[in-house]
Amino acid sequence: MKNIKLLVTFLLLITIKGTFAQSQSVTVSSPDKRLKLTVFTADKKLAYTVKSGATAIIKTSPLGLVADSTDLGDNARITGAAKLSQINETYTILGNHNIAHNHATEAEIPVSGGDKKYSVIVRVYNDGVAIRYTLPAGIKHIDAEHTGWTLHDNIAKIAWADYSQSYEGINYVTPFDKVPEGKTIMGPITFQTNGYYVSLSEADCENFSDMAFMRNGNVLSAYFPFAKKGWEIKPATAVLNGTYKGKPVSPWRTTQVARSLNELVNSDLITNLCPPPAKGSDFSWVKPGRALWQWWSVGSPKYEDQKNWYDAAAKLKWEYYLVDDGWRYWKQPGKDQWALLKEVIDYGKTVGVKSIVWVDSKEFRKAADRKVYLEKVKAVGADGIKIDFIPDATNEIMQWYAETQQECADLHLLLNFHGSVKPTGLRRTYPNDITREAIRGNEYQMTRYRRVMPPQHDITVPFTRLLAGPADFTSVILNPKELASTKFTWPHEFAQSIVYLSPITHFADQYQFYLDNPMFDLFQQVPTVWDETRVLSCTSMGDVVAYARRKGTTWWIGVMNGGTEQEVKIPLDFLTKPTKATLVYDGETNTSVDRKEQTVSKKDVLTIKLQPSGGFVAKM
Repeated sequence: MKNIKLLVTFLLLITIKGTFAQSQSVTVSSPDKRLKLTVFTADKKLAYTVKSGATAIIKTSPLGLVADSTDLGDNARITGAAKLSQINETYTILGNHNIAHNHATEAEIPVSGGDKKYSVIVRVYNDGVAIRYTLPAGIKHIDAEHTGWTLHDNIAKIAWADYSQSYEGINYVTPFDKVPEGKTIMGPITFQTNGYYVSLSEADCENFSDMAFMRNGNVLSAYFPFAKKGWEIKPATAVLNGTYKGKPVSPWRTTQVARSLNELVNSDLITNLCPPPAKGSDFSWVKPGRALWQWWSVGSPKYEDQKNWYDAAAKLKWEYYLVDDGWRYWKQPGKDQWALLKEVIDYGKTVGVKSIVWVDSKEFRKAADRKVYLEKVKAVGADGIKIDFIPDATNEIMQWYAETQQECADLHLLLNFHGSVKPTGLRRTYPNDITREAIRGNEYQMTRYRRVMPPQHDITVPFTRLLAGPADFTSVILNPKELASTKFTWPHEFAQSIVYLSPITHFADQYQFYLDNPMFDLFQQVPTVWDETRVLSCTSMGDVVAYARRKGTTWWIGVMNGGTEQEVKIPLDFLTKPTKATLVYDGETNTSVDRKEQTVSKKDVLTIKLQPSGGFVAKM
């Protein structure tokens, strides 16, 4: 096997050397030979294309950083043969499945742009490509980036999101011409082209500002909304220091390419591009689960009410309770907020419920303050921390994220970043970064803030934000008053906890709505991470989303409908034998259910009539 790999590498190297010598281009193929990325120069400008077989996925598109007022993609020249390497490994992950496969061909291509020498590093997977740049020696300032994606004219559907500092804009599925030009739009961006689903994003962002997009005609370009004038390059302060193989680099610019929505959702490309945990690291203490919390339903937590919430979590068999904003104001004679916090956390332990504690990031923007604060959280017995109100994702704040990930890992604290930037796959490096917000979740379906969520948003985010990583949507509203506007149905709401990946899933509503619900027993059992995921064939971006997920030998189905009544069919061909099933359909009203128990087999096809904003849930 080793000799075969050496022969393949040698033949590839000959091919690349010959191609470079003849035409200033380098083509790198995926392990299955289907996907091809070509880097070349055209009119002295650095460019690339992506093809799947003979099908063009990304047309000729620009490459290059702008550093110290020099466009590194201009007056560009490939100066030598590419250096090839093969990547082939597996690792465990808390996600859509439990094992990730990282198999790719990587090439480092030497380039000169102007008077600067650097490299373009590419990886080509069976399910996508990624591109990053090494930084030329001696540069002091990143001004901008010219990496772009030139799309075809035949884009039938594209999913994208409004600009938002914390990724809380509305998500849309539209024709391509409805994507605004000259304005910031947030990624990931997903579209259909030539029979493929393609999603654009970034990975392994350690010390660059967060990347969004801007449209100009058919080109989507990398854009830094939180650093419009760029940033000064400073020494890194975190273990994640923005280097790769000892060289300073940009983050990966990613293009996922899939033949179906099932392939797209199951892609591990974003985490594959990130470093593994440091040697000797042990993250066996990181445990997924369900969490109860009170802020969405009743506001700030009251000290005297906390035992009721812990008791309810225990009845639901949920693993966590989040003590949200408000605990910092608790006071009793002779006891400050920390003493009282320890009391409620200690009580939680007596009923088998672990605790996560909310904090405003302004408490520890500085390294010394952060260490002291995190140690206090650990000392009172908490298992995790939810950090809110994080500043714009500049290069310095991205280093703050990395430092916080490391320090929480050292203290065995789970992390939930809220009011935050999107993830870029670094949960592979730090599995304790178990979920984060960076999404327009159920905080935007709230009567006390007069917020109403449009139906299409719910069925779009699985193909935008959630492709970047887990999202704390704070799922499952059941209170009829809160569902009176859009009239999401109870099965639709429960399906959120199945479709939206969040290894710790925070359930939004007041506990009595779960305890008294006809789906109570299912709330006790629903997992938050999965061994297998299938995006069902009735799924259509912007119309309806349907997932079948397996944990152990049990399958769960979650279906969410958009704003138009429709009927869908779900073949149960993933079953291996006849089994008892619990089927939960939309009821006569949006806050009721039609629950059935029956035996099903792989030959069965379920026909489901979905109300507007309706849904369906099954356990089998």
